[in-house]
Amino acid sequence: MRRLIVIISLLLFWLFNLGALRPLSPDQLGPYIQKKLRFNAETLRLSEKQIGPEGARFLAESPLLQKVQRLYIYKGSIGDEGVQYLAQSNNLSSLVELHIETDAVTDTGAVFLAESTRLANLKILNLYNNQVSDRGAKALAASTPLSGLDTLNLNYNHVGDSGALALAQSPVLSNLKTLEISYNKLGPEGLRALEVFRLKQNLEVWHREGRLSDLGKYYIGDLGVQLLLDSPYIETIEELNLSHNELTDESAVAIANSPRVAHLKSLNLSGNHIGDRGAVALAHSATLKGLKELDLNYNEIGNDGAFALARSDVVRPLEMLRLGQNRIGDDGARALEESPNLKNLVYPIFGFY
Repeated sequence: MRRLIVIISLLLFWLFNLGALRPLSPDQLGPYIQKKLRFNAETLRLSEKQIGPEGARFLAESPLLQKVQRLYIYKGSIGDEGVQYLAQSNNLSSLVELHIETDAVTDTGAVFLAESTRLANLKILNLYNNQVSDRGAKALAASTPLSGLDTLNLNYNHVGDSGALALAQSPVLSNLKTLEISYNKLGPEGLRALEVFRLKQNLEVWHREGRLSDLGKYYIGDLGVQLLLDSPYIETIEELNLSHNELTDESAVAIANSPRVAHLKSLNLSGNHIGDRGAVALAHSATLKGLKELDLNYNEIGNDGAFALARSDVVRPLEMLRLGQNRIGDDGARALEESPNLKNLVYPIFGFY
């Protein structure tokens, strides 16, 4: 009995997928989309319906699609020719989302979309799992008609570093908030450009939501710290938590040398990989002299960093200096204990709190 149930299940699965993958002629497509649009006049999904280029042409010429805002074509076998029909259609000006997935679209199709003046209202363009490479990516990056895009998905294509750089740094796609280029042909340069793009978008979101002061909850690394220091947002922050962010001396030096952090009252760099070079830079900073709290617990600071902090003018206003769980020896601890610049501390330097 169990074997019979398994056989019937497999048969039903096969029949279902056979129907899904069956070619759909233009004559069949008209009644099919009419039926689909009766349920939702703004969304048309054609999943695994092999409509081919002629089916795409039918869609492009059909007044039935004039009110459609979201069009999904998945495994439709429309190719570049079908994309051209859609890009030149007079009936798709209401489209806000266009999804063409797994349809063998190449750079030629991407160029058709980039040059289309009929799709100017698009907010989301999804070309997942196609064959778009750098030429197509650069065309999209320079597309004035598509300047309103806020989401572009090119996952599983053939985009390399130059295409990724063009998209991530595009002055035309200034509204772009989400850029997906995973599983392409990116090298270090392209991956860095994508990481910079994503970090900048995250910084904007965190600023808008009032979360920039507490970045200990998010991993931004040295690159994120540099982008934060380069942004206008840093000048609005008085308390900055960058704990547990895998930061190195590079971040400590960048913060110490930044002319935009003079208003900081509290700086938390605990749980990172900051050593003597970073501690010395913080001690010699010309702009951090307004700090009241400096947390350097759980780092890699040794005696040299401790000596620099003990002699620093930066620490004079401090009410809290945390240096627990570092690599400071007896000499460094003694220098801190005897420093005349650390008389305002309310809490012990090496306390666990």
